[in-house]
Formats: sequence, structure tokens, C-alpha cells
Amino acid sequence: MGFVKGIIDGFFSISFMLFLLFVFGFSIGFATFIENDFGSETAWAVVYGAKWLEVLMVLLALNLVGNIIKYRMWQFRKLPAFLFHLSFLVIFLGAFLTRYFGYEGVMHIRENSQSNSILSADAYLQVKAVSDGKKLEEEKKILLSALWKGIVNRFEESFDINGKSLIVRYVDYYPIAEKVIVPDKEGIPYISLVYLIDDQPVEKVLKYGDIFDLGGLVFGFGKAVGKKGYVYVYLKDGQFYIKSDKEINYFEMQTEKTGKIPQKTDSLLVEKRMYMIGDKRFVVKQAVSSGRIDLVPSTSKMENSLQKSVLVVEVEYDGIKKTVKLLGGGFRSYVVGEPVNIKLNDLELTLSWGAKMINLPFYIYLKDFIVKRYPGSMKPSSYESDVIVKDPVNKKEFEYKIYMNHTLEYGGYKFFQSSYDPDEKGTVLSVNHDPGKIPTYIGYFMLALGLLLNLFNPYSRFGKLARLKVEKLLSVSAVFLILFSGQANSQENPQNISFEKILQEVKKVDKKHADKFGRLITQTFDGRLEPIDTLSIDVLNKVSKRTSFYGLNHNQIILGMLVIPSYWKKIPVIKVSHPAVKKILGIPQDKRYFSFLDAFDSEGRYRLFEAVEIAGRKRPAERNQFDKEVLKIDERINILYMVFTGEIFRIFPLKGDPNHTWYSPRDAVEKFPEEKAEKIRLLLIAYFASAERGIKTGDWSLADKVLEKIREYQKSEGSDIYPSERKIKAELLYNKLNIFERLIFVYLFSGFVLLVLIFAKLIKPSLNLSIPTGVATGILVIGFIFHTFNLGLRWYISGHAPWSNGYESLIYIAWTVILAGIIFARQSPFAVATTGILSGLTLFVAHLSWMDPQITSIVPVLKSYWLTIHVTVITASYGFLGLSALLGFIALLLFIIRNPKKKDEKQRQIEISILEATRINEMSMIIGLSLLTVGNFLGGVWANESWGRYWGWDPKETWALVTILVYTFIIHTRFVSYMRSTYLFAVLSVVGFSSVLMTYFGVNFYLSGLHSYASGDPVPVPTWVYWAVGIVSVVILLAYRNRQIRNI
Repeated sequence: MGFVKGIIDGFFSISFMLFLLFVFGFSIGFATFIENDFGSETAWAVVYGAKWLEVLMVLLALNLVGNIIKYRMWQFRKLPAFLFHLSFLVIFLGAFLTRYFGYEGVMHIRENSQSNSILSADAYLQVKAVSDGKKLEEEKKILLSALWKGIVNRFEESFDINGKSLIVRYVDYYPIAEKVIVPDKEGIPYISLVYLIDDQPVEKVLKYGDIFDLGGLVFGFGKAVGKKGYVYVYLKDGQFYIKSDKEINYFEMQTEKTGKIPQKTDSLLVEKRMYMIGDKRFVVKQAVSSGRIDLVPSTSKMENSLQKSVLVVEVEYDGIKKTVKLLGGGFRSYVVGEPVNIKLNDLELTLSWGAKMINLPFYIYLKDFIVKRYPGSMKPSSYESDVIVKDPVNKKEFEYKIYMNHTLEYGGYKFFQSSYDPDEKGTVLSVNHDPGKIPTYIGYFMLALGLLLNLFNPYSRFGKLARLKVEKLLSVSAVFLILFSGQANSQENPQNISFEKILQEVKKVDKKHADKFGRLITQTFDGRLEPIDTLSIDVLNKVSKRTSFYGLNHNQIILGMLVIPSYWKKIPVIKVSHPAVKKILGIPQDKRYFSFLDAFDSEGRYRLFEAVEIAGRKRPAERNQFDKEVLKIDERINILYMVFTGEIFRIFPLKGDPNHTWYSPRDAVEKFPEEKAEKIRLLLIAYFASAERGIKTGDWSLADKVLEKIREYQKSEGSDIYPSERKIKAELLYNKLNIFERLIFVYLFSGFVLLVLIFAKLIKPSLNLSIPTGVATGILVIGFIFHTFNLGLRWYISGHAPWSNGYESLIYIAWTVILAGIIFARQSPFAVATTGILSGLTLFVAHLSWMDPQITSIVPVLKSYWLTIHVTVITASYGFLGLSALLGFIALLLFIIRNPKKKDEKQRQIEISILEATRINEMSMIIGLSLLTVGNFLGGVWANESWGRYWGWDPKETWALVTILVYTFIIHTRFVSYMRSTYLFAVLSVVGFSSVLMTYFGVNFYLSGLHSYASGDPVPVPTWVYWAVGIVSVVILLAYRNRQIRNI
């Protein structure tokens, strides 16, 4: 009994739970690297979809149940902890229902047709057999791995039919397969033909008797073609011959020999010789007089035209064995397998492998598919399916529009707009059937509520830490509520001019006049009215990631692009960083910018056209970072096009317009009533003439007067929505002050000064540093006040809380970090110093990578309230976890300078400082982990509502989960006696932050996935990373010798 009790106690111990968390976190983190090297299905087969991972999750759930009972979490004082711990069990139940009883797939419908079937995301081995009138139909869902194939993929299925056993067992798997011709005495003649389409080689295998249209040239193999424009290949006396009704030129690629074959002349066919008939070129790669088609593994890692995989199985029945190759597709390939028919004695067997068809109890009829495009571009801005739901069983029929973030729910199924056909006459809908949605959502609610109440609970660990020094300390959880309160409601041709001459010309745009131009109001494509000054900044941040070039400010640049566009089209202003995109554009890899004209070849063809088309047709959930980068570059080019043509400047209102729409100059002249259109046309002529005069003479007074007339027109015609002068001045002030960028130096300088003063005080306690410390702290507080003022100003200008995009999330993180430092300031001097440094670094990163503002017709596909909150909560967590890491590092430095053998005041102060830093560290970590956990699961809500999938095991979301597991591990170490150590906690808080860095940065550059920048070989690890790891390692080792200290 003692042994059994020991096993039970060990199983339900916190130590075993930490072990399970470590194995779980390490496994899923490792799986992201498997996916990067071997593909998504391999990662699913080895880890994500493996039974052993399900067992691990069950063990975690059982351990959690045991600990809930062991620690009696249902007690009143522990109710918040009970609530969020119990939530994981509810979420686990929802995940179980989704995994085992739910499914997903895609439905393809052409216009004016209907469908009630979907292709499954899962791949199945399907077996159909008939023997003596008895039928067998079975299927097995399988995941196949390109790694450790013999171990992971091994299966053997036995079926009973007519009293005999039919066995199907795994033999091999080709992740990428290709068709080859192999000699076979019982075969037929085959040839393999390679020809060009849009300068890209395409391979076609023809069997004897096939006729193939080679783009205006009819290719007959073993079958004569009667009409003009043909090439005929035939077999005679064991040899292949070729002839055509046109002259054939050929080129021997090995010997570089050339020659001609007269028209209607028979000539021996030579393999690997290039034949040229007019503008058509082809090569016969292989010709076999008697052969068959075989499927073999492809040596290429790139997808070929086959785009399918092969599963090799062995079939055994009635003592007969036969190897069969099944052409199909794996998990989420949505490829239907090609059936293979086999006869084994009295058994007629059909095998296939791939997606299966699932029939729904109703039909979806596609009335119309609509693609909306951006001005001056073929790029889609949005697309929607106008459908009719037809349910003959329930006698229901209704119309519905499906588009991004506007899904159709009916009959237990959810339909999402996913993709469309290249000819834009058909739609692809993602379909999801999920019985686990309700318990999962209940679990998410319990989780968020429990974690929130835990910060209020005076009996929680957080509450006890808060009372250790000051009983009436301002509760950080109260501030947490405040942070997430709701929203308030005739030019010289520049082609032959030197670049220096071009710069001289563009610099002639007067700054004062350009700033007056910046005061004009324009309407963005989402309906917001703003000064052109803001539009100019947004355009340049979107296009160039900077707001000035060659000594010109943003208004001078944008005005120059409007009045002298031919010069600016040659100036490199478009930011590009992706190596593959640079290669397509034909610019050197060391260049950071390219010009508008660089995007077009000598014949005026758009270089990115093909890449943009491919990326645009992909479902958003399938786009990798290269696709996203191509679309971003295309967006920047289109924005510049709109600036050059003036379409982006919607500066002319039309009185009485029902939608209060403002129009661009061209639209106003074309669409307005004749009298108003003529007035605008004369204003435009006058302005461009006066601007040209200003460039030539330097006198911009006339242009100033025309601008004033345009402003008066705006106020008169758009008076119903024209912004107040106060709001215009506020926005211009916001743009001019540029407070966030200026705060970088303020925060970094003050933080470093405070850090130096703190260490000076520790080294020599007798020093009186209260005045310089107070000054440095005061500067930080003043900076925080300006930070808050600027956030409020941005809120007032935009009309919504300032966290709607990536840039705002970073400035918001910086604000929360400095606020956390001020909250903890009276308890630990390290809090203000470290948060000052971290806030400065956060703002620095924000201004190194300014996120794209929404300023044009670009409507974000992923725009969602849930997404905004998800990103906001997660990014806020990084601020608190970053503070935790810095405090841990400070504690380690204090361990180094500590001398436990001495008992003087200096050593006592160092010990107190270590304990205070550790206390604030743990409180900050609890807040950060709570935010990260809630934010991550809110992301699941957004993903499910937008795409029908809570969790796709993308590397980004996987590493976010790894980070949650890491910090859960760290916080629970205090429950294990041999791990309850102030030193160990400091070490883990520093090392643990590497998971945050991996999530926020590492995934983007070193792993393939939806959020990744990786394309081909990953970028080298920066040198500073090795230095950072080295420094942290040395600090940890040096602090180890003085690790003994009391715990809090």
C-alpha cells in the first residue's frame, strides 16, 4: 500500500506536473522546427496529431484534477484560482469534442451552380471490396510523416470479407512524387514532352494515340492530325519519327549543333534535342516504345505541376500479395486520391488515398461572385459570394452574402470566404463543423474571469506579495481594469536627366507652401477626415518607413509627387527588405529602396504581377510571409500610383451626397454637376499653373491664394462633416510634436542614470543621492505625463482607443511598462529604472519598424474587434514579462556584489534590494502571464470566428503557448521544495524571456509559417545574440556562489 500511495502522490505532485509541462513545451517547440524542415503534415504526424501527445494532455488534465482536490481549491478564499484552473478542464473537453467529432473542409462552387459536398481537410485511406456479391467499404484517417517514416507511418489494417482477411499495410511514402516512364515489355509507347509556357518549362506525358494542343500547334503522338499546323510523332520498326507540315529547326543542346527538317519530311526523333516550329519550342525528354507510367519520389523540394504525394501499400488476400502506389494528398492538401482497381482471385478491390467527399444535408447555390479591386490596380481589395441556401428537408431557402469576417452559419456548419477561381467565376468556401464550440467558449470565459479576479483576491499569491511591504498599496489589478476600459466613442522629360539634376528640381518645392498644402482636409477611404499633413506622414511611413528624404519634409515630398510626378517616379523611395522580392525586382541585395519605375521592365510589364496574383488567390490563412511581403510591396506601389495620379487626395466634397463622400480631383471633374465640375476644373488648372510658376521662379504667393480658395470650397460644400478647427490644430500639433519618438532618449537616459545611481548607493550607502535620483525620476514621470498626453491626443484625433495596429500596440506597451514602474516605484527603486530602459527600447523598436497605418482603400482582411483585443492583451503582457526579466537580471547582479560573510549595513541593503526586486518580479510575472494567457485564448476566439479554427499549430501561436508553459513552470517552482530559491527564480525569469523573444522575433525569421519572414535559408543569427547569451551566462555563473539567501 505504501508503494501504491507513493505512486499516486508522485503522479499528483507539482514536480510531476512541471515535468509534464516541460515535455509538452519542448515537444511542441521542437515540432515547429520539424515543420520548417519537413512540412506541416510531418509535424502533425510526429507531434501535433500523435496519440502520445494526446496521452500527455490527458496526464496533465488528470494531474490538474488531483491538485485541485489536493489543495482544496473550491474553498472561498481560493475561488478565483479554482475558476481558472477548472477552465482548463472545460477547454480540454471542448478540444476533445472538436478533435474527435468535428471536421473541416472546403466547398468549391461555380457561378449559377450548387453544391452540397465538401472536400475533407483530413486524408483517408479508403477501401472498397466486392467478393461473391458481398461488399466492404472502410476508411482510415491517417497522417503521414516525411521524417522517421518507418516508425511514424507504420500501420496494418485487417478487414474481414466473405470469411477471408484482407490486409493493407504501409510500405513507403513519397511526400513529393513525379511521373516517370519505365520500360515494360507488356506496356505501350510513351513519350515525355517538355515545352514552355510564359518562359516556364512544363512537362507532359503522352501515351500512343494522344493528341495535344501546344498553343496553336497540334501535337499528334501515334495519331495523324488532319488540319494545318501540326507536328506528328509516330513509331515505325521500333524507332520514333517526327514530321510537320511546317519547317522544323532543331538545336542539339549537348553538341550545340543546329539543323533543319523540311516540311512534311520524316526524320528520326532524337531525345533531348530542342525542336523549334515557329515560336513554339519543345524537347522530347524521353521516348519509350514499350513502357508504363510509374510514380517515384521527387528529388526536388519545390512543388511541381503534379502537386501530389504517393502512399505505397501492400495488399494481402488469400495468400496473394501485391504492392500498390496510391496517388493523392495528405492532411489539408484537399486532393482527392486517384482510385486504383485490383483483382485478387475472387476479390475486386478499389483503393484510394486523399481527401474524401462529405455530403451536407442542404445545398449552397452561388448566384454571383464579386471581386472588388483597388483604384489603378488589379489587386483585389475584397471578394464576396452571393449565395442561396437551399434546404429541401426543412423546406427553407434564403439568400446570404459571405465575405471576410462575415460568415454563414446554418445546420451546424459554418462557411467562411476562403479563396476563388483564377477566372473569378467560382468561389472556395472553408466549411467547419464544430460541436466543441460552446464548452470551449465557456472555458475561455471562466479563464479570463478567474485570472482577473485572482488579481483582486487578497488571499492569492499576488495579494500576499502586494501586502508584504505596504498593506494599502495601489492594486495593480485596478490599474489593469483601467488599461482595458472600452473605447471612447508641362515638365522637362527626366528620362535623360542625371539624378543630381532631379534632386535639384524636387527641392524647389517651397516648405512653407507645402505645409499650407498639408492643412487642406482630405477624406481617407475609410471615411475619416484628416489634414493632408497626416496623410503625407502615413503615405511615407507606409511606403518608405520614414518621413523625410534629401532634406525635404513629408509635405514637400507628397506635394512634389503630385505636381512633378515624373521626377519622383525615378527616386528610390519604396522600402523593400525581402531578398526574394529584391531578386524579382532586379535590384541589388544591399539596396533598401527602389523607385516606382523599378517595378516595371523595359516593356512596361509589372514585375510582381505573377507573385501578386498567386498570393492574392491564396486563402489568407495559407499565405506565408513571402506572400504577405509581396502584397505589402504591391500595396506601396499602388499607393504611390494613387499619389501620382491624385486619386488619393479626396479633397472635394459634394453637398447633399447621401454618404458624405469626398472625391478626388478626377472624380470631381467627371461626376459633379456641370457648374461645380467646371469650378473645380478651373481651380485645379490655376493651382497646377501657379505651382509650376513657384517651382520656376520661387514665388508661391499665387499658389497660396488658390489653396485658400480650395479650403473655402471645402468648408462651404462639406460644412456638415468638416472637422472643427480645434481638431485640425490638435492633429497638426500631434504630427509636429512627434512626442513618442522624442521620448526614446528621455526614457533610456533617465533609466540608465537611475540604474547607475542605485548601484552607487549600494556600493557606498553613505552617499546622499536623493536629489539626482529625484531629478531622474521626475524626468521619467514628466515623460510619462507627455506619453499619456500624446496617447490621449491620438485617441481624441482618431476617435478610438490607441491600440488598433502594431505601432499603437508598441507605444501602448511602452506606456504600460512605465506605468508598472511608477506603480512599484515606492516599493523598489529598481522598478522605475528598469521600466524606463524597457520603455525606451520598446519605443525604439516601434520607430524602427513603424507598422502600416490604415490610410488608403486597404481594408484589412483580418480586421476584427477580437483580433484588436487579442493583440493588445498579448503585447501588454510582453511589457510586464520584460520588466520581470530585467528585475531578475538586476537581482543576479546584486547577488554578484553581495558578500554573505559580511553583516554590515551595505550587505543588509543589498539583501533587501534582492528580495524587493524578486517580489516585484513575481508580481509582474503573474500579471504578464495572466495577460498572455487570456490574450492567447482570445486569439482562438478571433480565429474561430474568422476562419473556423481555434488552433492551427502555426509556429507563432505554438511559441506563444510555449511561452505560457514556460512562465507557468517558473511560477509553480515555489511549490517544489528543492526549487524554491530566490536565485533560481531570478535565473528562470531572465532565461524564460527568451521564449518571448522567440515568439516575437525568432519565429518571424527562422521558421516557416503564416507569420514568418523565412524563405529558403534563414537569416544568420545576429552577433549580438551570442554576446547577450554569453553575458547572461557569465552573470548567472558569477551569481551562483552567493546564491544562499532567504526566500519570500
